[in-house]
Amino acid sequence: MRRLSILSIILFSVLFAFADTYTIYVNNQTGWSTFDLYAWGDSEVFGKWPGATSAPSTTVGGVTYSLYSFSVADGAKSMELNLIFHNNVGEGLSGDRRQLIKLTTARDYCLKVTDSGITELSVPSVPAQPTLTVDNTSPISNNNRVIYELNLYDFTAAGTLSAAQARLSELRKLGIDIIWLMPIFPRGQQGKIGTLGSPYAPKSYTQVNSDHGSLQDLKNFVNKAHELGMAVWLDWVPNHTGLDHEWVTSHSDYYVWSGGSIQHPNDYGDVYQLNFQSSAMCSAMIDAMKYWVNEADIDGFRWDYVSSPKIGLSFFQQAIPAIQNNSRNKHVEMLGEADFTASGNSYLYNAGFEYDYAWGYADGLKSVGTGTSVNNARNAAQNLLNTLNSNYSYMSRMAYLTNHDDIGNNFSSNYMSVLGSNVAPMTVMYFTFFGMPLIYVGQEIGYSGILNYFNRNSINWNSINYPIYNTIRSLVALKHTLPALADGAAAYRASTKLLTTNNSSVLAFEKSKAGNTVIVVINLSNSTESVTLSGVTEGDYTCLLNSSTIATGCYTSEASISASSPIAIEAKGYRVYSNTTQQKNYHIYVNNQTGWSEFDLYEWGTPHEIYGAWPGAKTAPTKTIDGITYLDYDYSLPESTSTMELNLIFHNNVGEGKTGDYRQLITLTEPKDYYLTVTHTNITTAEENIEAEKLSNIQYPISNIKYLKDGHLLILTPDGKTYNVLGQMIK
Repeated sequence: MRRLSILSIILFSVLFAFADTYTIYVNNQTGWSTFDLYAWGDSEVFGKWPGATSAPSTTVGGVTYSLYSFSVADGAKSMELNLIFHNNVGEGLSGDRRQLIKLTTARDYCLKVTDSGITELSVPSVPAQPTLTVDNTSPISNNNRVIYELNLYDFTAAGTLSAAQARLSELRKLGIDIIWLMPIFPRGQQGKIGTLGSPYAPKSYTQVNSDHGSLQDLKNFVNKAHELGMAVWLDWVPNHTGLDHEWVTSHSDYYVWSGGSIQHPNDYGDVYQLNFQSSAMCSAMIDAMKYWVNEADIDGFRWDYVSSPKIGLSFFQQAIPAIQNNSRNKHVEMLGEADFTASGNSYLYNAGFEYDYAWGYADGLKSVGTGTSVNNARNAAQNLLNTLNSNYSYMSRMAYLTNHDDIGNNFSSNYMSVLGSNVAPMTVMYFTFFGMPLIYVGQEIGYSGILNYFNRNSINWNSINYPIYNTIRSLVALKHTLPALADGAAAYRASTKLLTTNNSSVLAFEKSKAGNTVIVVINLSNSTESVTLSGVTEGDYTCLLNSSTIATGCYTSEASISASSPIAIEAKGYRVYSNTTQQKNYHIYVNNQTGWSEFDLYEWGTPHEIYGAWPGAKTAPTKTIDGITYLDYDYSLPESTSTMELNLIFHNNVGEGKTGDYRQLITLTEPKDYYLTVTHTNITTAEENIEAEKLSNIQYPISNIKYLKDGHLLILTPDGKTYNVLGQMIK
């Protein structure tokens, strides 16, 4: 598959998915001690009073302009946008100064603002700037993905799967890889909360909520998502059901009873506790989960409340392998809603989940609040590193700043109000430090309203916080294309170190993998800070995310970084630097025919230890090609690399020299995709893209060649055997 590099340098052309965007160039000649801008009319694009207190700037012909962006509905020509420039002394107070102007046409403006009035000037011709390609990027590996939590009631006014399907291309443009659908099942109405009831009080496990559509609508949604290259995960509620779930009357023994009544977990009055001592209930739940994979081609599940003491490890160890054994022969991914590092949760490491919640990390970032100290964020990051090193060899974590639970049971606040102007810096932090980043519906545009999932909410998708929007667009693209931002099991993730800074308001860290080094610097101070970084890897870098210019676009610039050279960052600002600008991803597809009890892969050479220290990679995702299931080991290199020395040793990890020790070694010298068949005695290779070449040598009639619907070919031989075009027998 062709990958789009995010670091191609192009002329500036930003296409916003939601609105047309314009710029107001302001030449400030007031001499005021502060210079703020507030707007009302068609849009409060600069926020509540006092509005915009700072803006990126550019100098053209010796004149410095502040750049303020505003948006209007697609194609709109007229508007009413009232601007008031003010020094924020206070209305009616001595020294109060302000100037007002009304703009009525949707276009760019250039305004000179003085103490006595406003003059409109010709819009300056601003030189093109290098920009980051942020739309429609794809991940270089499964460890560089982004997940999106979608509440159908909030995503569109209709609240249906069909309406959401019509907007899937917008999510693909943003770069979403996995869509996590909040529970799509009918919601329990008995004892319901709000107008809708809770999505976590299901009335059935095998029906689609009629408000959202039908089973066919879900199938269409999934098919379209797959067509666009996105996976779909369902939200599963294993611990409890609604009071009017169909099992309550048909299988009352599926529930926990006490004193003649079914129990409510945690005093939740709208749900009943399921009984995991009932083997029949466990089997019924597993069958229900397999139903969605078999019928609707679902790719994964987010499991609600997996830390419930009523469920227990044995159910997960029974259920997860059973769900993997599905009629579609596909790997189904699993995310458990719990922080496995929390007290009492360590047993969940053995449950079979591939991701848990980096819950403590998220809480640590939010505990920064609106303050200026990075200590809480730094401590949260260090704690995350410590737990990764000790407990997460074979699984990864989901990182987030907000989700449907984050807003609290009273729905009176959200992460935007908790963090204030620290929202963007902490967004950069959670996206880049470690984990598969989650975007909650509306978060991508900086939506600040309360999303109470017991009721319908209306997200105004035309009201965009551009600094947040552009920051998240950039972060998605960086996550996709920088090897150092990979998460995953230990064999795939980057090395990470927190850097020492000379300022308590500035946090910095460095990540490295496969020759790619990424440096992130965050300033929570209320003023511009100049900071030096001890222990940093010195060299020439490209700044890929710059808060001083992000309001008007996703620009790049060159930078030289050393321990002695200070970096100046504005208040509540951030920078992301990378030493390599273009990476290309390759795959090593391995057909394991060894029969070993364990099958591990270790490597050395160039690139170095991409699968970690010995014993290397113990697991890998699978991919079926031409009827053969391969283990898919990916690796990335700078696009300019033409030669390499990559030594692979496949082994059963019994121990060198011990009875039963087996290993096979191969050296790869050219960056490309490889197809390897590993047996007990040797390794054979097959070239990528040799189908056309092989066809010319086939000695069988054309009737013996079968074209599969995905474009692959199978060859039937007279002896009744079937081969793929790589010459490998598949049956």
